Amino acid sequence: MTTTYLLHDDALRSRERRHEIGEPIMDPITFIEHDGRRIVVASDLEEPIFERREDVVDEFWNFHDLGAEELIRDPSFPDHLFYAELVARSLTKLGATSVCVPATFQGLVLDYLREKGITVEIDADGWSARRRQKTPWELEGIERAQRAAETAMLTAARMLRDAERTSDGRLRFEGEILTAELIRVAMESELLAQGAESQDIIVHSGDACLRGHDIGMGPILPDLTCIIDCFPRDRRTGVFADMTRTFVPGQISDETRELHEDCLEAMKIALAAIKPGSKSAYEEVAAFFESKGHPTQRSHTGPGSLREGFRHSLGHGVGLDVHERPRMGRRPDEFRLGDVVAVEPGLYFAGVGGVRLEDTVLVTDAGIEHFTDPYPYKLEP
Repeated sequence: MTTTYLLHDDALRSRERRHEIGEPIMDPITFIEHDGRRIVVASDLEEPIFERREDVVDEFWNFHDLGAEELIRDPSFPDHLFYAELVARSLTKLGATSVCVPATFQGLVLDYLREKGITVEIDADGWSARRRQKTPWELEGIERAQRAAETAMLTAARMLRDAERTSDGRLRFEGEILTAELIRVAMESELLAQGAESQDIIVHSGDACLRGHDIGMGPILPDLTCIIDCFPRDRRTGVFADMTRTFVPGQISDETRELHEDCLEAMKIALAAIKPGSKSAYEEVAAFFESKGHPTQRSHTGPGSLREGFRHSLGHGVGLDVHERPRMGRRPDEFRLGDVVAVEPGLYFAGVGGVRLEDTVLVTDAGIEHFTDPYPYKLEP
């Protein structure tokens, strides 16, 4: 039985639609894959776009040819059902009586189709699998985003390296107290110059490294770890890369060096374990950290959630969302050929701060492939 895949949304809200079509069209359009045919249904304003996108679309159907004008002229037809009716007419034209949609599909359209007698199956895993297989333009965008992240990281490292210690024990860069905000603004500017963007770069210093996804604020502390997590979006394609490095501006303690060495070894273990059909990477890294005496989520038995040690998953998929499948934690997905994943072992302890390293890689038959030459992992900025 032929499965008819259906999307209806704008590219800003629907990652599935952006993945299938590759165009950042703001107005709602319909995508249908039926019996090997890939069809876009949209207004004539979008038609020139798809005249040049024969690589992703076989046919273009105009809303006008489906009776859009008569719906507009009919005062009794509810405005809010305009697009839902056009979707239903598209399926009728195809003779499709059942469709497969993602979990993000608009509820209003879903209900309308069911009222029209069309069977609608929500298949979150199936659509996730389609997105995990990256298109050539997505892979190119991820590489551009990764290069932009590396350039921005060089900017941050230079600021940490060139900062001078003040008499009251703070760091000053080019006349200003060096803060997370100052580093973030400089990195954002560099990303924009590279064709990428991010307003949520995480910059943590000292015990702020234990604050999870809080973006960080305030002065950068000398002689303590500074974690910088940069996950820029390529503006041309909308895809992300994800990269983290840990620096110490000043004297590096023996304890910090040991944590860094453990994270480096964990990264090697993880990258060696990532291959199609495998899902053991998290377990192998957790076992290694436990052998070094570090608490992990799987070993934690106390009340509440784990606050120190290896307190998060090993990573996540990356694409049109910065966090997507496959999962890489205690309930991992098997890796598939073509997955793009961010690998991020980390250790966090009060009084020391934390160390996290992160790279975005492609899963291949031979294991993993970096999108660029790996940026150095040194603690020295």
